[in-house]
Amino acid sequence: MNLLLRIRTGTPLSQWASRLLLACLLSGAAPLFADGPEVAAPNWLAKAKSALAAGSPDCVSHATQALKSDPKGAVENRQMALVMSWAGHFEDAARYLRRALAADPNALLNQPKLATQMPVADLRARLNQLAPKAEDAPELCFLTGALLLLDGDRPRALAFLVRAEELAGTDGQASRLLNEKEGDRNELRGLAALRAGEWDEAQRSFMFAALDAPGAAEYHAGLVVALAAANEDAMAIKLADGVYARYRLETLMPWLRQLKVTGEAVVQAAERLAKAENAGLAHHRLAALLYFAGGWYRSAREAGVQALLLDKLDDFTHDLQTWMEQQHLSDDPQGVKLPATDTDEPKQAPPAQESVPPTVEGARKLIRRGDYTEALKVLDHFTTEQAEAEIYQLLFVVLVGRGELSDASAAFQAWFMKEADAERMKLNALREMFGSRELFEAWRRQITLVRDADPNVGLPRLLNCYVEITRGRYASARDELVVAKIESPANLTVQALDRLLQQAQYQSDVTPGGIPDDPSPTVLRGKADREFRAGNFDAAKAAYLQAMEADSTLPYLTAGLLRCYFALGDYDNAVRQLQLLFTEQGMAEKQTRDFSLLLEAGYDSQEVFRSHLDALIAECEMRPLSTTPWLLYGVIQCTRNEFKAARDALQIWYDNDTSKQRDPVLLKFYEYARKRAS
Repeated sequence: MNLLLRIRTGTPLSQWASRLLLACLLSGAAPLFADGPEVAAPNWLAKAKSALAAGSPDCVSHATQALKSDPKGAVENRQMALVMSWAGHFEDAARYLRRALAADPNALLNQPKLATQMPVADLRARLNQLAPKAEDAPELCFLTGALLLLDGDRPRALAFLVRAEELAGTDGQASRLLNEKEGDRNELRGLAALRAGEWDEAQRSFMFAALDAPGAAEYHAGLVVALAAANEDAMAIKLADGVYARYRLETLMPWLRQLKVTGEAVVQAAERLAKAENAGLAHHRLAALLYFAGGWYRSAREAGVQALLLDKLDDFTHDLQTWMEQQHLSDDPQGVKLPATDTDEPKQAPPAQESVPPTVEGARKLIRRGDYTEALKVLDHFTTEQAEAEIYQLLFVVLVGRGELSDASAAFQAWFMKEADAERMKLNALREMFGSRELFEAWRRQITLVRDADPNVGLPRLLNCYVEITRGRYASARDELVVAKIESPANLTVQALDRLLQQAQYQSDVTPGGIPDDPSPTVLRGKADREFRAGNFDAAKAAYLQAMEADSTLPYLTAGLLRCYFALGDYDNAVRQLQLLFTEQGMAEKQTRDFSLLLEAGYDSQEVFRSHLDALIAECEMRPLSTTPWLLYGVIQCTRNEFKAARDALQIWYDNDTSKQRDPVLLKFYEYARKRAS
């Protein structure tokens, strides 16, 4: 108003213009004109990173300015967490780290090592302050684990994160850091509780899992199953809508199938829902889900039919029925009657079943002992159209073992068309998958019995053709292929096999009786040694593991495995083998100089060994706060009489190791290296 009054009373225009410009600037409005070039705003985040890397106190103010520009940003909060850790404000650091992970669950993935982000000496001092305080404080445990994870020291990080999760009771962020690929520990707890019949614990665990990942239908399904088993039918029906709204066919059905809920309560709940008075679509649809989770597939199909009679367009029921057809799931458990629903007798929970980790190596171990059903459940995690060739080969072996030759043929042909000729014709490729000759013969009998029952059917002969190839019996393989060629001359696998068997190197059998069908542990160890010298380190590791399963007392297997892990850069596993080697050689009672590592002895080329040692040195330099690579390097250098390098490496291990009780054997190496170096 004063400005307008002055204009009306004759204030000079030049004064009015300058005052208007000042008013615009004070009010935050853009000026009507500008004098000179625009000045770019400082990049506070970059300044904060540079200051922290240099150990400058300015990193705090710079990180604060960066956070003001984006208070919810994952990168800004992560940087503030690192700055607070450097400054020793650990509770604040944990809070900012929580914010970063809330904004982006992958905020700690693919980050530079801590050694490049702040001075190593400062961070080591802070970790030494933090570790003793973290023992009973969940947030400090969480922070310590996250910092070690950023430094690449996953084994020690996992110990702190597991402790953080246990102290908190449930911690979704710690669970995801523990294993970002397989869900959180709440899911694992829920699965274990379902299998043990602990319905309250299952409800609690799946409830927290669903809160951490609201879009995961599997967690909602686990909660629904636990509620129904606890007779909470109304709540189970209500929450089941969340399953139907979120499910994805390719993930939910395999997850439900592997639940292994073998107790009576789930099937009783399904029976109760299906036979309820005025049972509607929701009852029959949920009954089908529960029957399926309990492995009662015929009953699940019948419940689904009742649901479709009420709503023929129900997507979930259609998908469940189709998936069971594709997987050939059509029967209820044989010899098991549906439990009565009105009994008052107390039910004893079934014992918890030992689960096999869903890894390809886990599937191989199950095959080696003939447990094909469990191996198939493990392979379900890896079976996709883009799966590696070895997955299809393992599926072929598993399905033959289960007597499902039609599906085995499809898996075999998928593997054959993906694999190179050298692997297709590899000798003993099948026999080496089994722990004994008897298991292999029983597996092969699944094919030969069907073949002998009807000699004019091509499918079992096609499979036996490949079995004979792996046995080095090429003439027999050509005979087996004849029927398949007549029955399916256009089949690409048949044509490829025919072309291979016509090559000159496959005209004569390896020996008159083929190759030996029972490779001994000593033969497997010899194969492993040859594979290692040839540079095939993965194949060498597999052969050592097979030999160890056949005879764990055979000498030099632990040393061979250590050598493989060292060559592959898997230093955490190499250290585990090193500690086993200490036990095998009784190093707790012996002198350090008596230790035999034989690391270099496995190499034909010193250049290759040196390159692997250089890779370990590089790993040490990238992980200055860790223990594993440094102690491995120190012990290796001790055995090579490089005592100064051993002393320096073991000194870093000693400084970084925060465990309450150090390994006495490693302490002996530490003292030995110090004495010899001086």
